[in-house]
Amino acid sequence: MKQVDEIDLKILDMLTEDARRSFQEIADVIGMTDVTVRRRVKDLVKRGVIKRFTLEVDKEKLGKTLQAVVRLEMKLSEQKRIMKEIKKLDEVECAYYLAGKCGLWLKVSLEDMDELEEFIKEKLSREAFEGINNVETCIILKNLV
Repeated sequence: MKQVDEIDLKILDMLTEDARRSFQEIADVIGMTDVTVRRRVKDLVKRGVIKRFTLEVDKEKLGKTLQAVVRLEMKLSEQKRIMKEIKKLDEVECAYYLAGKCGLWLKVSLEDMDELEEFIKEKLSREAFEGINNVETCIILKNLV
């Protein structure tokens, strides 16, 4: 597989900062033509370096002012099924399955503490979700990155 060079890295940095940047704007900054930048981006997509172009939504503007990290301990025999079901929950922004005793970590966005309590009781409790042994929740106070 072809290596990612310095120019590709500059293009990636600029697109990471703002994926709406035009090829012409990127070309002007790095000293190339927009055709060359377009070709390089197309190649980065083809090689799987760029997986997708996406956007970041300000959850607070949608009324989701509470963010939390939830750790789930699961029965080993139920892990695959639980991970498949977790993907269906709208409240879950992202989920990580970690090695060791860490289990499954979820980042959730909700309106308030009442909605968080309801989410845990109705969707993540042992009673609601067979195979979950324990649920721990930490409220996110501030996003640093």
